[in-house]
Amino acid sequence: MADKLTPEQYADQVQQWGRGTALGGLGTKFLSAGEGCARTELEFRREHAPLTGRFHVGVIMTLAEETASLAAMWEFNPTSELRRDLIPLTFQINFHQVGNTNRGRLIANAEIVHRGRTILVVQTRVHDDKDKLIAIMTVTQMVPRQPS
Repeated sequence: MADKLTPEQYADQVQQWGRGTALGGLGTKFLSAGEGCARTELEFRREHAPLTGRFHVGVIMTLAEETASLAAMWEFNPTSELRRDLIPLTFQINFHQVGNTNRGRLIANAEIVHRGRTILVVQTRVHDDKDKLIAIMTVTQMVPRQPS
């Protein structure tokens, strides 16, 4: 197995893996991932908004889920080797949007709140750049089968 990366190195590695995929399509900047946590941010762009001019709920949800997945991925393969078989899969989402904005950036912080033998539960809180709460998401993910 390759050497374990720092949280910042790992976030940068996932950013590279995500280029040209759905993971890279939103424009999320992966800042750090490690020790059960992850942090990302997303600058507001006009294409992130419906006719209301504010962030689309799907954009906020995607940012939150990407951040949760980033935290979970590090748990099983914190290296520079892409191992698709070690990526946890989200199978349940609980999302609450409590605010919105049409400027600046969103910051998402994810934390693994339960590590079980077969599932992980990750909670993500999304704030705007003035620290106003925008959304809370809890995802349940299937733990990847560990190599024997």
